Amino acid sequence: MMAFCDYCDCEDCQNGTEYISHAQTVDGKWICDVCYLYDLCTADGPKRGALPCENKDCVHRPKLVSEWTKLGE
Repeated sequence: MMAFCDYCDCEDCQNGTEYISHAQTVDGKWICDVCYLYDLCTADGPKRGALPCENKDCVHRPKLVSEWTKLGE
């Protein structure tokens, strides 16, 4: 089974839902928009446990090599 996000083990990230988008990263992993925009930045960034960095392309997020897609597209 394909995981829709390799960065989180929640059910939505593993099975996909119609409300999350996902994209492939430069290292071949998949990431959902929630982990990309919030979780990784707040977990690893300078604002740990707070708000994500204002720069959506901050170094705490992986580089993307595909467009964002939703389940079934």
